[in-house]
Amino acid sequence: MKRICSVLSMLLLTSLAYSQNSNGSDESLIITIKPELGFSLGADYSMVQNFTQKDTFGIYPTTVNNAPGFRMGIFGDIKIQKRFTLMPKFELSLNNSTAEENNVVYSLNPAVLDFMLHGKFNFSKRPNKVNAYCAFGPGLSMPISDEDESFPTKRAWTGDATIGVDIELDRFYLSPEFRYGYGLTNISERESWEGLRGSYLSLNLLFTRK
Repeated sequence: MKRICSVLSMLLLTSLAYSQNSNGSDESLIITIKPELGFSLGADYSMVQNFTQKDTFGIYPTTVNNAPGFRMGIFGDIKIQKRFTLMPKFELSLNNSTAEENNVVYSLNPAVLDFMLHGKFNFSKRPNKVNAYCAFGPGLSMPISDEDESFPTKRAWTGDATIGVDIELDRFYLSPEFRYGYGLTNISERESWEGLRGSYLSLNLLFTRK
């Protein structure tokens, strides 16, 4: 373990000290310790699905009715290279989906906190006024709803993929982006053969300080 830590430390120091000169400009690999901060606003559409195999009667105990929602959040932009950054994100998602079980309709994840760590790759260097990018990484969803009035759910993981465009304005970057979050784990808190996967689609506007 000590040997592994020593090797990792040497690699980190090497990456922090290295810079590559290209066309008269330096493309630094030094990590920005203080991230650029921003906030986001967006609309999403819940895509929760019952992923369990049908029983012998071909009937699911829980019927999901997906609906549009709203999300807002804050994020950091930690530069690794001119084209690659790490983006920790914290978002609040407000949803209107419902779940029907035994002729009773419940709210389904009406309020969720999403924690994400995405790697963002810009297709060109940021000095360009318009710069397309893609991003990917894990997300952790934590419901904060009242279980007495909503369908009981638990923390669950998603795998997120994003495409977007950075647009440089006078004082900030405006970044419209489209994200797909694929549900990786069961969101249902009940112990049964049935399971729900919490995927979603979202269209967001990101505002990043220059």
